[in-house]
Amino acid sequence: MRVYYYTAEKYALSNIINERIKISMLDELNDPFEFLGVNLSDKKFRKAFEAGRDAAAKDFGIISFSRGWKNPLLWAHYGDKHRGICLGFDIDDAHIKEVKYFPKRMIAEIDMEKEFGGITEELIESLLCAKYVGWKYEDEVRVIVPLKQKDTTGLFLTDFDGNMELKEIILGPRSELKISDFATHLRSYKHEVKVTKSRIAFTKYDVVQNMAIKVYVHRT
Repeated sequence: MRVYYYTAEKYALSNIINERIKISMLDELNDPFEFLGVNLSDKKFRKAFEAGRDAAAKDFGIISFSRGWKNPLLWAHYGDKHRGICLGFDIDDAHIKEVKYFPKRMIAEIDMEKEFGGITEELIESLLCAKYVGWKYEDEVRVIVPLKQKDTTGLFLTDFDGNMELKEIILGPRSELKISDFATHLRSYKHEVKVTKSRIAFTKYDVVQNMAIKVYVHRT
């Protein structure tokens, strides 16, 4: 599946040059309801569940993508106000988890005789990909990644190699980077990568390819 990752210019360039991407931890995500999409009105269950959430947060991280790159809200929120870059990756469908959007928090079966109030692996996976319906515009998919060892920078990172293949680089409408600069940045890549410049659409609320600027295609 082709999926898209919006980010600021400096992070995108670091990702491209080092061929790796940051894994986000649950408590770093911008939605405070992450992994809390369940009714927690029962006080005892709430305490047990929160312990389970804390345990899961130590074991798993998330990389968030969108199915498309043309949404101006995503450029504004995650692409540094349209000055950033969107990276398009091909990732095996087997690793992709679809985010599902709900108007209400789900009801879990409670069993206080079991660890963490009886939450199951199935519920954990569901909650890792459950968000409030107000986020639906993001059209999000996720890759859930086991947390191993932090990098020397103190971050959890995963290499592109064997996990994902960078196929597209889309410069934001306000980006001042030159497409020609990427000939150097992509020198180590063994597959084709296309670099394009985007612009604000003339007739609709979309970000589209700027056809007036020549595309750069890195080939091995």
